[in-house]
Amino acid sequence: MSRFIQEIRTGSNHEPVTSFVSRSNLTVLNPFVLWDHFAISGAVNPAGFGFHGHSGVATISYPLISSIKHEDTGGHTGHLLSGGIQVMSAGGGVLHKETVYPDAGKAEALQLWTLLPTAENEMGPVTYSAAQSDALPEVKNLKSRTKVLVGEYQGVSSPVQHSVAMAYLHVNLKSGSKWQHQVAKGQTTAFVYLRSGQLTIGTTHLSAGEMGIFNTSNDEIQVSTTNNAAEFLLVAGKPLAQPIISTGPSVHSSRHNAILGSRQINKLQMQLTH
Repeated sequence: MSRFIQEIRTGSNHEPVTSFVSRSNLTVLNPFVLWDHFAISGAVNPAGFGFHGHSGVATISYPLISSIKHEDTGGHTGHLLSGGIQVMSAGGGVLHKETVYPDAGKAEALQLWTLLPTAENEMGPVTYSAAQSDALPEVKNLKSRTKVLVGEYQGVSSPVQHSVAMAYLHVNLKSGSKWQHQVAKGQTTAFVYLRSGQLTIGTTHLSAGEMGIFNTSNDEIQVSTTNNAAEFLLVAGKPLAQPIISTGPSVHSSRHNAILGSRQINKLQMQLTH
C-alpha cells in the first residue's frame, strides 16, 4: 500500500518569499516547522539577510540558483555554491548572517527548518554541517535522478549531519515514469514540493509551486508522471514527541526554554554592537 496526499498547499507569497508553513498549521509537519521558497530576478547586487537570531531550531539552506555566504556567532563560516546544502543547529541561541549572490541576476533557494530534540540539542551548542553539490551523492537510472541532500535513499547517504531522523531528496523524473521511496521506519511525516512540471500521486495531481502533504504512515511513497517531466523535493522525517511553541524566529518545547533562547539572542546582539 502506498501513501496518499491528504492536503495541498499553494503557500502565502510575500515577495521574494513564498511560505508554506504558518502559525495555524505549525504542528502538522512535525518535525518540520518551516518551508520557504525564495526567488528573485533582475538582481544587480547581493541580497542580504543581516545578523538575526534563532534558537531551538535547525535551518537547512539549499540554493538552487546563486550562492550563499554564511557566518554565525558560533564561529562557523562558509560559502555554499549552487546545489550545495547546509544545516545550522541554533541550539540555545545564535545570530547568523546569510548573503545571497545572484547568478546572472537570478537567485533561488529553499529553506527548511526542523525542531531540535529536547534532551540533546534544543538548548545545546550551535553546530554547522555543509557539503557542496559535488559532494552530495546521486542515485541515477534511465528515468530518474535522485540527489541525496540529507539522510538516505536506497542505501546511499548524504555526508551532511543532522540530529533529526529525516530524508531530504531532490528528484528529476522524466515524463511517463514512476519513482518510489521506502521511508525509514518512524519517518511518518512527509511532503513533496513540486518545483516544475506535473506529478501524480494516487488520484491527486500536483502542479508547479504546490506542496503535497502525505498521510501519516510508514508505507512507501510512489509518484508518477504522464506527459510532462517533473522536478521535485521530497522531505520525510520522524516526528518529535515534544510540545511546539513558536516565537517566530525560534521554536521551543517549553516557554521556559523560549525565554532562555530569547535571552541568549539578546545577549549576543548586545555583544555584536559593542
